[in-house]
Amino acid sequence: MALSRNSKVVLSLVGALVVMCALTAAAVPAYRAFCNATGFAGTARKANATLAAIQTPGKKIVRVRFDTNTNGVPWSFKAEKPYFDTRVGKSAMVWFDVKNNADHPVTARATYNVLPDTMGAYFMKTQCFCFNDVTLQPGESQRFPVVYFLDPKLMENSDTNTVPDVTLSYTFFESKVPASVSKTAS
Repeated sequence: MALSRNSKVVLSLVGALVVMCALTAAAVPAYRAFCNATGFAGTARKANATLAAIQTPGKKIVRVRFDTNTNGVPWSFKAEKPYFDTRVGKSAMVWFDVKNNADHPVTARATYNVLPDTMGAYFMKTQCFCFNDVTLQPGESQRFPVVYFLDPKLMENSDTNTVPDVTLSYTFFESKVPASVSKTAS
């Protein structure tokens, strides 16, 4: 049985809609993977602990400032120090403290950014709490470590070798995952 012209048009439009929805759903993970791989848009790259261990510390010191935001999440969130003077190539660790000030459980997820953008490709994290859902009960507090180093290759780039300070900025956003489904970070 042959399809009418209108049926063919409707099927074509439905097919195009399905393809567009699939591309839209795939765009966010693909963009995140691209940013993590290249350091694009100030995204720090994830490094493994072995790579961090073989880095030879240089002489240059870069001040890494820590910026914390909650974007409406009813939490207190701060770094244990406002900044840390970091030797290029040497691992450093900073603790972040978070507390739920609400009278109900809250689930949130942190994202991060590195400024200036040109430093994102050289800011290597070996341990981070970002992109994981965290559920805190009313009044509950937790501490999260971030271990990072600045890749010595930044000294080879004329856009980054004179940068005196870098800002690592974290923002918690309320997660749409119900608290009963989300795991509490440990």
